[in-house]
Order: sequence, then structure tokens, then C-alpha cells
Amino acid sequence: MNIAKVFPRKTSMTPQDNNCYFGEPDFFTPNYDEVHISTVFTWDIKRAKYLQAQWQTKSEIVVIGGPAMNDHGSEFIPGKYLRQGITITSRGCPNNCWFCSVPKREGKIRELEIKEGNVVQDNNLLACSKQHIHKVFQMLRGQKKVNFKGGFEAQRITDKIIEDLRSLDIEEIWLSYDYPVTEKLFLRALNKLRKYFKLRQRRCYVLIGFEGDTISQAEERCKHVLDLGALPFAQRYRTNSEDWDETFFYKDREWSQLQRRWTRPRIMMS
Repeated sequence: MNIAKVFPRKTSMTPQDNNCYFGEPDFFTPNYDEVHISTVFTWDIKRAKYLQAQWQTKSEIVVIGGPAMNDHGSEFIPGKYLRQGITITSRGCPNNCWFCSVPKREGKIRELEIKEGNVVQDNNLLACSKQHIHKVFQMLRGQKKVNFKGGFEAQRITDKIIEDLRSLDIEEIWLSYDYPVTEKLFLRALNKLRKYFKLRQRRCYVLIGFEGDTISQAEERCKHVLDLGALPFAQRYRTNSEDWDETFFYKDREWSQLQRRWTRPRIMMS
């Protein structure tokens, strides 16, 4: 089947083959059996609906899907909606963090057929069975510059996981620091990692900009993560609104500047 893959915006994750498009079709765009509009962010839903109307001139079947549309997530097909090199080996998460929509959208945890890739984008890989995790690491031993971009849950990092990580060509290992009350678990995992992996390999998502947060508190958390021994990545909280501006609790420029400072290693290290 001849399928056009349309994306409301281009990101570092989107594929770029000949059947990928990032806007309206033009006079030279061929007809397709189906058009799939892949929508990751809720603030792109309005544009996705606009594109759906525009692409009806190129196909009788034009559908909108993706995480923003509460897509449950089926088997992962490499290179279809994410660029080559990215893999997803499981869906869902057993936790119920207040800021995360994954459990509601994808369920607790589902193990998928493992496809090759060096960037692992699972929501919570370490929540999978030991057998599944073992198979994932087996696959990754044949990959270069392995990046656990989806992140690890700190409390699930064991000595066995550390040994498995040491057998890989690691580019980055990501943790998260969302609650100061979980610092003890975060620090325990970080201490295990620092024995074998350099600072540039130890990355950490830090949630900022949620209701009740302040600039000074957010920056202090980022500084604290750096002091503990990981490079922070300030991840700004968004609501599920379809309006870009309404996704932020705080819209002023200072929040954007803070996020920029604490997502770029060269800036934060200076």
C-alpha cells in the first residue's frame, strides 16, 4: 500500500524518506492509497485537522493518529513514524505520575517484538520482564552510540543493569528528577552510574514550569542535579490543551530563557 506520512512539524525524531511530508501537498505531490497524519503534540491537533482537509485532494483515506490523539500504540515499525535508528520495545508504564499521560493512553506495560535500533524510546524499559530486558540488551550489543532517550526509572537500576550497560557502546543514559522526595533513589542510581560512565553520558530530565513552580526553585533543582553528577535537561511542563499558549502555566520569556540555559550542556557548564 502506498502511504504518505504527514507531520505537522519536523523534529529530530521524524523520518525523512520520500513519502514524508511536513505541510500541504503541492501540484507535483503524487496521489496515495492512504495519508497518515502523525500527531505527537496536542498543540498540533488544529494544524493536523487543517492538513487532513488539504490532503483529501491526494487520497480518499486521510486519517489522523499519534500520541496526541490518544493512540494506544500498536507494534513498532522502524522508520515508519520515527526516523531510522529509533526503536520502541515496549508500550505503557506501571506508574501513575500526575504529569504523565502514558498509562492512560497506553496502559500499564506491554512488551513488543524487539526491532533493531540504537536509540531506545521506551517509556519505562526497566519495568519490563527480565527476559525482555535481556533480549533488548542482546540486540543493543550490535549497535553503536546507544542512547536510552526514553529514560530509566532510578529505583529499577540494579547492579545487573549496570553490568549490562557496561557491555554496550553508550552515548547517553537518561534518568529523571521530578520529585525532590525521590532524591535518595535518584542518587543511589547515579552513584552506580558514575563509576563507569562520564558526566556527558549521564543525563537527567528535570520537570519545570508546573503549577506552583517558580523560576528560582526550577533553576535550583537543575543546579542541584548538576552538583549531584548528571547533566540536567529542563523539561517544561505542558497541559494537554490544543492551544500552544494555553499549554504553559507561565508564559513569560524568563521561563523560556531558563529552559534554554538548562538544556544545553555548553551553556550550563560555562
